[in-house]
Amino acid sequence: MPSETHIVPILMCGPRRCRETSDALLMRFGIYVEPVNYPAVPLGTERLCLTPTPLHSDEQIDHLVAALKEIWSRNTTRGRRIIHSPASYERGSR
Repeated sequence: MPSETHIVPILMCGPRRCRETSDALLMRFGIYVEPVNYPAVPLGTERLCLTPTPLHSDEQIDHLVAALKEIWSRNTTRGRRIIHSPASYERGSR
């Protein structure tokens, strides 16, 4: 997903996953990341929006990357990863 602005989108492919990831980043790691869900974006294209600046240190960026890795590694249901494709919203299955 190319971006022509300073905002870096991270595609989440599901409103619940987007909100839960944003909440976990804030509550567990002290990192605020803006979740963007429908109706601001089409269903299936939900995303987190990062706005890195020159004031963010390498340590802060490394902390964010480690936090996302940990959250995503735990994002399972009954041993299977939760993965929703944009097509699943068109079919009505989630």
